Amino acid sequence: MKRFYFYIRYLPEHVNCEFLAGKCIRILHAYQTRFNIRSIGVSFPNWEQSSIGRTIAFISESLQALTTLSQQNYFVQMAEERYFLISGVQALPGEYQYQEFIYYRERRLEKESASAIKRELKRLQSRAIQAGVDYAPKTSERGCVEIPFAHRLSFGSSSGADFLLFIGRLECEKKQLSEFSSYGLGNRSEFKGTVPCLRPLICDR
Repeated sequence: MKRFYFYIRYLPEHVNCEFLAGKCIRILHAYQTRFNIRSIGVSFPNWEQSSIGRTIAFISESLQALTTLSQQNYFVQMAEERYFLISGVQALPGEYQYQEFIYYRERRLEKESASAIKRELKRLQSRAIQAGVDYAPKTSERGCVEIPFAHRLSFGSSSGADFLLFIGRLECEKKQLSEFSSYGLGNRSEFKGTVPCLRPLICDR
């Protein structure tokens, strides 16, 4: 099935790419949640070890869903203020053999973050109070676990709570089922939700 895409480039010379990527994903999350769809995936054409890159792209088999997403108020406002360059929605050219990636949520790193540990501690303390017992934190006995590289994005939930969203990337030999989370991410363990590498299609300037 034909896929479509559009991309956003962050225009300021000095910019926190991870912060803006988190903001864009939050808009996507709100949009897909509101309309109960999971058909749009995210891609990072300029992904590097040092940065997630100053471009974020959205891919879907639904032209209508992508067009509506590109017209969300936050995107339009940032474009009007010259913070964003937003491309038009385009069909993915069929003559290329695309490298496919799964961008996924690395929950193992999230569980190790300070905010996650604090939330878990608060939950356990509340449970102990309800049970009428004193809470004594256990010493961690977890061994060393090798976790793939992931970029860390600051993300604000609709409830007002901030947390870190860790995004990893997995290379795939071919396109897999286009099912994504509300954040536009694929599933690493189930090996689905691939998006094409758009680097050859997007000018860096």
